[in-house]
Amino acid sequence: MRYVLLFFTLFFFSKLFGQFNIGAGGAYQVVNAVSTLGREVVRAVEYKKEKQEIEQREAEYNNLVQQGNQLFDQGRYREALEVYNQCLSYKQEQYVRDQMARCNAELARIEREEYQLLIDKADSLYNQLNYTEAIAVYTEALAKKDVQYPKDKIKEATADQERWQKVHFSGLLISDARQDDVSSGAFSKDPYSDFIKPGKYNFISNSLIYSSYQSLDGIAVPENMRLVVYSEPNFKGTKLLDITGPAIINNGSKKNTPGAMEIQSHEFTPPLQSHFPQSVRTWSSNDMKSWVNGSMEITKP
Repeated sequence: MRYVLLFFTLFFFSKLFGQFNIGAGGAYQVVNAVSTLGREVVRAVEYKKEKQEIEQREAEYNNLVQQGNQLFDQGRYREALEVYNQCLSYKQEQYVRDQMARCNAELARIEREEYQLLIDKADSLYNQLNYTEAIAVYTEALAKKDVQYPKDKIKEATADQERWQKVHFSGLLISDARQDDVSSGAFSKDPYSDFIKPGKYNFISNSLIYSSYQSLDGIAVPENMRLVVYSEPNFKGTKLLDITGPAIINNGSKKNTPGAMEIQSHEFTPPLQSHFPQSVRTWSSNDMKSWVNGSMEITKP
């Protein structure tokens, strides 16, 4: 049927232009002519369809590029990256790859800024002795940027938090800062300090290593923790101390040594001042050096 239709089409044009003449073998020529014309028509149709598809893809590509650029201008870089990625499935164009590089650079800048803001916040919480929140924010910063600093600070904050769940014993007077051969900073680790968790201790001397190496001179008890010291092992003898924190007890026998009164009376560096104001700092009634020969109980409600 297709060839018949093409035959009459060819016949019509041949008559029109006076070029159609069926003679010997004419039918064969007509069939060839019709076949050739058919192929040309098919090619024309396919070309037109292909051209339309190319134009449609070009329009879709340009629309995606425009969407990506709008998202980029709005600072929505992750969304822009997704759209630019779609663009590459249409055309590998340098402009799109350049825009993707700009998106990645902006995202890196934002992450650096967000990371630093989180670190600043975590450092502030840490300095305020708010270790639980500091650890949470350091962990959040670590998710932004996998570097060593927040890892180290999480480790430090965890150790500090654990120390504040214990009683601090020192071979020096306890103050807000370390002074060589004079004082230990409250709940700061140094070669003169032991940190003892709640429990019953029949022999104090068996539990203290650094603080009783020469002399027990300072004790810091955190808030809501109770310390009872007995003069003899196994919780016998006189109660030398029964106190619930917050409290700092320094050795009364050191009261007249240089700087001792200042340690007891000066305003501590924040935030330790709020934990241990002057009203909770006391002197022992006797030489604390002998206390290590007794026993003690540390309890927490």
